[in-house]
Amino acid sequence: MQVHQIELEMQKDTLLRTQAALEDSRDRYMDLYDVAPAGYLTLTKGGKITELSLTAAGLLRDERGKLIQGQFLRFIAPKDQDKWQIQLHHAFKTGGKHNCELTLALADGSTFEACLDYLRTGTKDSYAVRVAITDISARKQAETELRIAAIAFESQEGMVVTDPDGVILRVNRAFTQLTGYTAEEATGRKRVLLTSNRQDADFYRNIRQTLIRDGYWQGEMWNRRKNGELYAEWLTISAVIAPDGSTTHYVGAFSEVTKDKEAEAVIHRLAYYDALTNLPNRRLLHDRISQAMVGSSRSGHHVAVVFMDLDNFKSLNDTRGHDVGDQLLMEVARRIQAHVRAGDTVARLGGDEFVLILEHLSSDAHAATIQVATLGEKIREAIAHPCELDGGEFNCTASFGVALCHGQKDTVATVLKNADIAMYQAKGDGRDRICFFEAPAPC
Repeated sequence: MQVHQIELEMQKDTLLRTQAALEDSRDRYMDLYDVAPAGYLTLTKGGKITELSLTAAGLLRDERGKLIQGQFLRFIAPKDQDKWQIQLHHAFKTGGKHNCELTLALADGSTFEACLDYLRTGTKDSYAVRVAITDISARKQAETELRIAAIAFESQEGMVVTDPDGVILRVNRAFTQLTGYTAEEATGRKRVLLTSNRQDADFYRNIRQTLIRDGYWQGEMWNRRKNGELYAEWLTISAVIAPDGSTTHYVGAFSEVTKDKEAEAVIHRLAYYDALTNLPNRRLLHDRISQAMVGSSRSGHHVAVVFMDLDNFKSLNDTRGHDVGDQLLMEVARRIQAHVRAGDTVARLGGDEFVLILEHLSSDAHAATIQVATLGEKIREAIAHPCELDGGEFNCTASFGVALCHGQKDTVATVLKNADIAMYQAKGDGRDRICFFEAPAPC
């Protein structure tokens, strides 16, 4: 009996020592579990958190007690929630180890990039998924920096990196030399700080559409230096595409062509001619009208300024897109030019507005009016013929306003205004017609 008692005491002592060792091992494991660099958590099939480490609570920026029984999905950024739901379902269904990278969104509005390694545990009736969360924001940032550097800064051209909204993030030395803006002055501002106002809204809209479609745009552009000086550049814009297909940055590379002797003709065209139709632009038009008025003073002949506006251009743009609209504008320009006389001027003001300068008309006002009406009617009929455009035929009409002038009695601005008034009269009278400006009778 005494021997049996001794054996029981020895077994009890061994059991206590074993239990103490197990508790010590468990404590060491929990210490490691709680302070490991990765955050650990366990999820039910419904996505609820049943346990998590202190590191995981720290990454999610909330108290562990408040996170227990909460939905892990609320910490997944909206753009990645469907992806995570699919991944979690797959893990419960197939078992094994899995991983994915996604964005976690916290209650304070901040986000970070995370790598999730996870596996299914337990039995069929009580499956759970254990997840290890690692903050990979630094790695992602480094990858982004490397992608930018690889594309942007291996060139001696002027370089500018923007975010998808056009905010400048980085420039190189050549940018500063060409524009006059230092990196500190340019960073954080939109690229429009260089805008010269030489290009209209359609020009920039076309660039955006091309970048969205092709991820690349190249062409000529006028910009303005910090000191106000205008310069012409040859610009190439490339989109930086992330692995998921989204655009993270735009990289622009440009070189100045203003000083290149070979580019003088290009610069003149950019300054005085419309890029789409190659017709004289507003700047050259004003000069041509002024010259025509001087010529009228010398010769005694009348000059007509004809303001023309397409009647249904907006509907074409809205329904079939700006590319088809551009096709129509080019075709209208061609038809007008085919019917005017040598020495007459056809200009495009922008949008669907054209201006004609008809010179060397009769010195008699009535005869000059008949000449303009005859020529205008031919142009009106030519424009009214159906146009074959991408996507099918289109019927277009135009309204014309005419201002006759003799000598230099009026300014260029006044003559253009009078022609514009007459054009709106034509639209008001039913469109697709020609109206002549009539000065108000004196009181």
